Amino acid sequence: MLIDGLLNLIYPDRCFVCSAPLARRQDCGICSACWNKALALKIKPPRCSSCGLPFQSFQDESEHLCGNCILHVPPYSGARSFGFYTAELSRLIQTLKFHGRRNTVELLAPLLAATLFANWSREDFDALVPVPLHPRRKRDRGYNQSELLARSLARQIQLTCCEALVRVHPTAPQVGLTDSQRHENVRNAFRCRNAGQIAGKRILLIDDVMTTGATVASAAQALLDGGAMRVSVLTVARAGKW
Repeated sequence: MLIDGLLNLIYPDRCFVCSAPLARRQDCGICSACWNKALALKIKPPRCSSCGLPFQSFQDESEHLCGNCILHVPPYSGARSFGFYTAELSRLIQTLKFHGRRNTVELLAPLLAATLFANWSREDFDALVPVPLHPRRKRDRGYNQSELLARSLARQIQLTCCEALVRVHPTAPQVGLTDSQRHENVRNAFRCRNAGQIAGKRILLIDDVMTTGATVASAAQALLDGGAMRVSVLTVARAGKW
């Protein structure tokens, strides 16, 4: 602690959002003001009872299906996200995903846990499964952020984390694609590699961000094809146009 204090005086760490000085061991790269702003981005009802898409109108507090889920019933039984993928929350995720700050998981995994317990119970699931990266992309990045999140959450709630999926196609990044392009991009992108891990089980699929739901739908379908009884989806953030 003495060494850490001296380092803070000579080479102070700074918040990656607002550049405010930080205590190295305590803040995981974000100051308390920016962290509180990230928490304020929490998604609240009303939202789609299936995919979790927030509705623009807040006059009706009841949850019902959105138009897209009525037309195209997703393979997962329900999806929920902690907050909106914007501002401080998006910076947190991008810092984990693209800038190598793995300790950001210590902040984000508890948000997953809070969202899980607000919508389900631990007894609703038998195992967690992270959405995998293609081996080439994982090798380039050095880790899979969804796997880090799933393993941290599994430790918190005492559930098994299974790497039951593989990404069999090196799909292009989803950023910038239209909705139809996103769905085509990840169609048949996943395969269940060990059906024995998930056969007859209730699976909670973990990812960092959900946009149109194309990726998690493809991954959920692969799990169901592998014998899973039911698949639900949990992500840190939900992206889209509100």
